[in-house]
Amino acid sequence: MSRPEKNMPLGGEWARADVFRVLRDICSNEDLDWPHIAQLYNFDLASLEDPQGVVPITAWHGVFEHVASELCSDAVMFDLFNNVDIGCFSIFDYLFACAPSLREACQAWVKFIPIRTNAYKMIFFEDESSGYVEWPILEGRGEWRQNMFARIGWATQQLEHALDMQTPPILIEIATSPPNDLSAFQKKYQGRLKFGAPHNRISFPKSLLARPLRRNDSHLYDIILKAATGELDRFGQMEAPLSRIANEVAASLSDGSCTLPQISAKLGMSQRAVQRLLEKEGTNFRKLSEEIRRSAAERYLRSTNLPMKEIAYLLGFSELSTFSRAVKTWFGVSPRKVRDQRPRAGAARNVSHKAKEDQELELSPLSGISQGVTGLREASEVE
Repeated sequence: MSRPEKNMPLGGEWARADVFRVLRDICSNEDLDWPHIAQLYNFDLASLEDPQGVVPITAWHGVFEHVASELCSDAVMFDLFNNVDIGCFSIFDYLFACAPSLREACQAWVKFIPIRTNAYKMIFFEDESSGYVEWPILEGRGEWRQNMFARIGWATQQLEHALDMQTPPILIEIATSPPNDLSAFQKKYQGRLKFGAPHNRISFPKSLLARPLRRNDSHLYDIILKAATGELDRFGQMEAPLSRIANEVAASLSDGSCTLPQISAKLGMSQRAVQRLLEKEGTNFRKLSEEIRRSAAERYLRSTNLPMKEIAYLLGFSELSTFSRAVKTWFGVSPRKVRDQRPRAGAARNVSHKAKEDQELELSPLSGISQGVTGLREASEVE
């Protein structure tokens, strides 16, 4: 049984609650206690029926982990969301399905993602040979692995329907470890699914970008754009400025520009404005950057096979010994032992269902953030 994680205190980050309604409905034959899930992950169950309902981003991640654990499969989200009906997510689905071309469909996702969440922005870009749709990695907001599997399954289905191809020529990259179980989705895209990647993204040949989509109707699409713009006016006001700071910190770790003056300049804000936002949330720049670095370290160590030297570089550490000491402060063990603690193959098939009272003991919403690196250890302990 998965348990709620303790995450950064980023207030105001939300995602639309309809995704839980869809998850509940496609799992209707399963014995899932949704009132208990709502209590466990601190969201209003009534929001599932509210067309404008939202839930905290940490719940948006945690519930997917919980349900996958309940279903005893860490690959099931691929199949569940690769088979949902087009239109489950209302306007956002139709923005893609009814667009004139694949390029315009991807651009619509980027423009209108604020109607789905204020925690991140989607990215679309092209190079000489390919087009890319990317979901930025959210560090410090809890385990997002199962949520990402669901998003990949859903987005791939959108591409399948829009292009009228059963298995379009796409490459899927996911920045986490592969599931222990095997889904029909993985079999279908065998050879075109890359786990442990630096990004969460889907790419496709550039030649497809100008391809007309089969459901395009210019009159209908004008109506859809008008409705989506109305939602954007509503949800775009629900910005979470702290998300911009956290995401910029995460993106800046490896290039050595993760200081308050540098982050403030990238955001076009004064240092004092950044400090005030952080103080309002009960944190400060050092604590925020430390927690993001800790979260990223855990993900790299447990979800990838990257060499320790590369992980240290990606986290902005110039020396392996410094990286090792930081990991021991955060997790109490060496980087190698953190990596060795990750689930073994087949673990998802043998999930131990703990009593609900045991879970409720873990409900403390936030963990203390590390207060610096202590103790001197040899760099050799990294390995």
